[in-house]
Amino acid sequence: MKNNTSRYQLLLLVSVLTLGFTSCKKFLEKDPTFIVKENYYNNETDVNIGLAGVYDVLGKEEIYGGNYQLVLTVADDGFYSRSSYTAGPAVYNFDAADASVASVWKYLYEGIERANVFLSRIDGVNMSQASKDAAKGEVKFLRAYYYFMLVSNWGDVPLKTTPTSSVNDVNIKRTPQREVYDFITKEMEAAEGMVKTATAIGYGGKISKSTVRGILARVYLKMAGAPLKDQSKYAEALKWARKIVYPDAGPKEHRLLPSYQQIFTNYAGDKYDIGESIWEVELYGNRGGDFEAGRIGNTLGLQCNDEAHGYSYGFVNATKKLYDSYEAQDVRRNWAIAPYAYVYATVNNAVTVTDSTAWTSSQIYNRNCGKFRRAYEKLKPKNKNYTPQNFPLLRYADVLLMLAEAENEVNGPTAIAKQALQEVRSRANATDISATLNTADDMRAAIRKERFLELSFEGLRRFDLIRWDIFVSEMNQLATGIQADAGTTWNFGALAGRNVTSRNNVLPIPVLELSLNKEMSQNIGW
Repeated sequence: MKNNTSRYQLLLLVSVLTLGFTSCKKFLEKDPTFIVKENYYNNETDVNIGLAGVYDVLGKEEIYGGNYQLVLTVADDGFYSRSSYTAGPAVYNFDAADASVASVWKYLYEGIERANVFLSRIDGVNMSQASKDAAKGEVKFLRAYYYFMLVSNWGDVPLKTTPTSSVNDVNIKRTPQREVYDFITKEMEAAEGMVKTATAIGYGGKISKSTVRGILARVYLKMAGAPLKDQSKYAEALKWARKIVYPDAGPKEHRLLPSYQQIFTNYAGDKYDIGESIWEVELYGNRGGDFEAGRIGNTLGLQCNDEAHGYSYGFVNATKKLYDSYEAQDVRRNWAIAPYAYVYATVNNAVTVTDSTAWTSSQIYNRNCGKFRRAYEKLKPKNKNYTPQNFPLLRYADVLLMLAEAENEVNGPTAIAKQALQEVRSRANATDISATLNTADDMRAAIRKERFLELSFEGLRRFDLIRWDIFVSEMNQLATGIQADAGTTWNFGALAGRNVTSRNNVLPIPVLELSLNKEMSQNIGW
């Protein structure tokens, strides 16, 4: 079950912090010019409320509550399945005034500001040192993670680690991204020694040592790839991934669930499994109470007009490239890509789902993303547009593949790399390809393909392609393939890939930020 107490505290926090953070607009207010925060963090209750507020950014509808992975992480696994949608970030036809881009920037910096305030005040609070350290560790990690999202998406970004005291303090230069990454890794490594283990926490919604270790492996892999291309960081990625797969001390906490499908039915059904799901964004409710629901399964899901199964727009369809990349017996294919559509009937003026019909072998482009299916939600009644489904940020399968990648780059296609890769494939009922992986190039290609298959529609594919420095070429090739075989009905699916150029390796600095921050400059090409 979801942690209802933290959600209630979150609501209290939002009502308090709105006064301090969102009411100060330089062009509207001349007085006051200082943001007053001295009334916050007087006791442990304040600390818990503040902690929930730093987490809150993750679940915003504009972030992992639905929109970020819907329109800002589009890659070669899926396409926005509306032919009328010809302008916007989901088809890479947008500019620096785009609202989705501005919202992500805004909320990430809002989360950083909340974290800065929290960390500036918590040492003065009377509470147990152990609880204080754990809370500080979580917030230090979250602040670093928000910077990781910023630097991954925008490159050089302003690095600010103290609270804003004046609304006039808006002119901040961009910090070179290497310095930002150095801050991120330093903060995360410090947090790793402060937070609790996954077993002690018992659910994936809070930052655990495993969370920190896994995301550190991800950060270091990014640093080893484009644009920094610091290959020395592969060894660091390997070190942190090994701490999860081969713990230095204590029991091993994580393993793959036997069923791939169960990972996602757990997210829909409000069930935790810390073995597989190391970190997930917590969303809950149907907008009928004081909880933060998201749109996972509603926008990124299987199209449905029936309340019982769960209303969904089915905005994202799978590409033929993804479908064809799975082996026929791979159990992931028909879960990640819905093999059927709902059939509707009208009885007594009411529309209901009566059955489902399987797509034919020629109807590949018709198929919705199927990972997040509302039929498995337990909470009733179901809201038309909002769902209680959690969203995965770090799964054990991802850790195994990061371990395999880093091991291969450091030591070649060793037994360790092959075993980690095959463990993921075996769960999927995919063939054992270990004997064919004789060179580092062979292993590298296999790992890249496996990440495509295992982690499709989880917001990581674009990130991977960019760090491998092949995003533009892969997207352009995708467009060529769709134009060649999709036919006139689905030819519009090539639009995103056709529009991608080198400028799309980063997002544009939002126009509003440029207008307020006189030290800010725009990214190349925007």
